[in-house]
Amino acid sequence: MEKKGAVERMGYSPQDRLRQLCKEQGLEGALHAGDIGEPLDRARRRAAVMVARRQRNLETIIHKALVQSDDGTAVDEIDNDWFYHFSRLAENTSSSRMQGLWATILLRELQQAGSFSRRSLETLEKLSVKETQTFAKAVNMALKVGQEYRLVIGFYRRHTLGGSQTRLLPLGQFGLHYSALASLMDIGLLQTSELVSADLRQSPVAFSMGGRQGTLTGHRRRVHLTYYRFSTIGDELARLMVAEPDSKFENEFTRLAEGELTLSWQSG
Repeated sequence: MEKKGAVERMGYSPQDRLRQLCKEQGLEGALHAGDIGEPLDRARRRAAVMVARRQRNLETIIHKALVQSDDGTAVDEIDNDWFYHFSRLAENTSSSRMQGLWATILLRELQQAGSFSRRSLETLEKLSVKETQTFAKAVNMALKVGQEYRLVIGFYRRHTLGGSQTRLLPLGQFGLHYSALASLMDIGLLQTSELVSADLRQSPVAFSMGGRQGTLTGHRRRVHLTYYRFSTIGDELARLMVAEPDSKFENEFTRLAEGELTLSWQSG
């Protein structure tokens, strides 16, 4: 019943949508039971439709890049092979949000050649809009330490006489359930191994998160962060995401640190 109601709210049935897709994709032959000409002729028309769509997608991306760019920034010489690879992958993207990411990649590559590898482009081309949104959440909650991103899952303290105490950050409350993390790992944006930081009293961590700068320092020895590292591709694609402060997540992060860590935010 829920599915039927959803279709009614959209204003058309599955059959209506299939007919629409046939027309959009140049597959009108599926709509007719009788003979309407040679399949090869229809295939040629369909090929023309697809070529035109890819051309339109790429032109839209270039236009978005032009709108974002300015005339006062010096550029690097872009590699012709890289641009060919970029064009071949980007032309398959019709989502406005994803086209914006491709446009940003092109601009960054013009500003600094070699910023995005071919493997990063291939990964982005495979990402769905939903997966991109999940990755953006992970980027916003991750600590950027130097040039690498670390998604903190908690901390633990080793006791002097043995044993340990562990606190976990409830990432699921902020849209990063285990299934979402597993998806990012499968795609190759997040490493699968859980890592441990150095002793935070001896080696405080300076980081940025959500566009803000901060420092984590341990109150005592043997206090460590546990986290997942972004992959090399994940680090590259994370630069496309706009980090925004999330007060609820920052409050939860601060609560996690209480009693064991000092979390200092830079003013301004």
